Amino acid sequence: MQAIEFEATAHDHFIRIPDIAPDGVSLRVLLLVDEQVETASTTDDQWKNLLSSMPDVGTDEDFLRP
Repeated sequence: MQAIEFEATAHDHFIRIPDIAPDGVSLRVLLLVDEQVETASTTDDQWKNLLSSMPDVGTDEDFLRP
């Protein structure tokens, strides 16, 4: 196995690999990210906003039917 190290910037979730990598060769990719990726926390406000943005799915009578 040969290792090639290069730096690239992702655009639209794509990374261009160097031209020295031959077509059809199997690659093993390791992503090292400098910045810390922010993760969404699930707070009560986020759940309330999500639920309030959902359209009405029926009336109370619809849910009483067997």
